[in-house]
Amino acid sequence: MSSLIDKIVKKFNSEDVIKFSEKDGFKDMKSWAHTGSPSLDYNLHTFGLPTGIVEIAGKSRCGKTTLGLMSMKWFLKENPEDGIAVILSSENRDNKDYALQLGLPVNRIIIVKVKYVEAMFMQVKKLIMDTDEIMKEEKMKPKFFFLWDSLGATLSKNELDTMEENTSRMEKALEKGTDMADFELKNEKMMAFAKEAKKFVKSIMSEMYSHIIHFVILNHQYEQSTMGVTTRKSTGGEWVELMPCLRLSMKLKGHEKIDDVEVAQITEVKVVKNDFGSRQKTDIRILL
Repeated sequence: MSSLIDKIVKKFNSEDVIKFSEKDGFKDMKSWAHTGSPSLDYNLHTFGLPTGIVEIAGKSRCGKTTLGLMSMKWFLKENPEDGIAVILSSENRDNKDYALQLGLPVNRIIIVKVKYVEAMFMQVKKLIMDTDEIMKEEKMKPKFFFLWDSLGATLSKNELDTMEENTSRMEKALEKGTDMADFELKNEKMMAFAKEAKKFVKSIMSEMYSHIIHFVILNHQYEQSTMGVTTRKSTGGEWVELMPCLRLSMKLKGHEKIDDVEVAQITEVKVVKNDFGSRQKTDIRILL
């Protein structure tokens, strides 16, 4: 039977058709992005963030952006000639001074301002195509690191159009003297954002067959209490849970002080999903 399987696989003569015994997740991984924390990398049993979809979730100020930026920093350091770093900015709150304090080469980072998720899809697709064309002239093949900051702050076009329509209708109603208590808001289509965002992420995954891509999603969480039980939900919904090869959940545990001045924060990084095996928690220190 082993000989028979060998013959079948050889008929394809392709990297896409192999025996399971030849599968090596680390060998297949053509790029890693060091997290900036050796202990976190060690506990993940990886060399940092892998290529593929990575979700980093947590409440505000837990350190999501810092972890994402530090991984981007080390990605650029490891790939000085062919590394392309892109921030997909939904919140438009990118802090250049903080990035410089972390040691990021901001002249090597592209910011794409995201108005709605469908436009982001087209911009990312164009960026990949244009980069391929430009680097082909230099006889180079690019490696990409995308940081989507953040999923929860991104609208769908339907949500944006509905908001603009409601604003226009409200202005006309006020001009007519309509009582706002009687004004009915039009609601966007159910699952409008999730449908388009899922389509976008799936398209990125298809690009990973021919490109080296780290795609890191920052996803804000909020606390929800049901029947006295408090759980943490993500603003992006449940669809994103299926996509990542690595999902991290971050929680602020406390601060370190010198003379009553907060100088660092301790953040717990919990591994929710890890295709490389380890689910060990790690405490990391983030200097303020």
